[in-house]
Amino acid sequence: MRKSIRNNSFLYGIICLYRYVRYRRQYDRLDKDLNILDIRQTLDYLATHEVSLARFGDSELRMLFKKYSIGFQEYDPRLATRLHEIVDNPRNSEVLMVALPHYLVGTEDAKFDIKTAWWSMLTHNYSSIRQNLNPNLTYLDAEVSRTYSEYRDSAITAKAYAVFKKIWQNKKVLIVEGDKTRMGIGNDLFAGAADLKRILVPRENAFERYEQIKQLVEEKDAEYKFDLVIAAIGPTATVLAYDLSPQIQVLDLGHLDIQYEYYRRHSKKMTQIKGKYTNEVNMTADDIYRNDDEYLSQIIGRVE
Repeated sequence: MRKSIRNNSFLYGIICLYRYVRYRRQYDRLDKDLNILDIRQTLDYLATHEVSLARFGDSELRMLFKKYSIGFQEYDPRLATRLHEIVDNPRNSEVLMVALPHYLVGTEDAKFDIKTAWWSMLTHNYSSIRQNLNPNLTYLDAEVSRTYSEYRDSAITAKAYAVFKKIWQNKKVLIVEGDKTRMGIGNDLFAGAADLKRILVPRENAFERYEQIKQLVEEKDAEYKFDLVIAAIGPTATVLAYDLSPQIQVLDLGHLDIQYEYYRRHSKKMTQIKGKYTNEVNMTADDIYRNDDEYLSQIIGRVE
């Protein structure tokens, strides 16, 4: 249905105009309530502040507002409660920054299809946004790990990867990721890290194993003394960053690696990357990294 509408340029244009008119009516009020740094300000902030990052993308926001499941995480009332806790009881900003999509207050830098999707999202959830989000906080931009697919200016993506590579330059890094996500395998995203280890967790419904995941990360951090943890496990990463931020820097960076693959390939759309799983595009049958020695040597723990 959506595809047929998009193929009808006149009808699609009318729908987009309707979304924009409704969005503008509500944006003028919401912009005064929320302080969300734009993508450039967010990158500058992360480059100069050693803080943890907990991101609320559209999926996490919808879980705040209603019983909402996503492709790799079924709705869990315990998860929804934890997400509310992060918003309602924020950490000190010197320890943790919460990130919301800057699209809630402006879509000027976004690609057109991203703009229209967020115009619709905002108009359908305006009351929930006002009721659930704290207007007294400063937020970063949650799309910081998805810049290639979402922002028009390629310079933003170039800057994003330069900033992140510098953050983990010469650091001991632990990646907590879904099975077969394989961040940094087959590319140079973490080439500058002093050491790289991995904990693999279920790529679907990871929150069901949250306590085991958290405990294992804490045990391995005590053993290896990591400088930085990078989590790519959907909404579970948001909670993990919040819980561990008082003791170690945790960056919730789902999609960062797969976006880097698209960026390197100059991909026009999301596509399959051999040997890597993402919830948006399933992994191909060609699992080329299954027996990769470098990858296997980095795995120091698993949660099944």
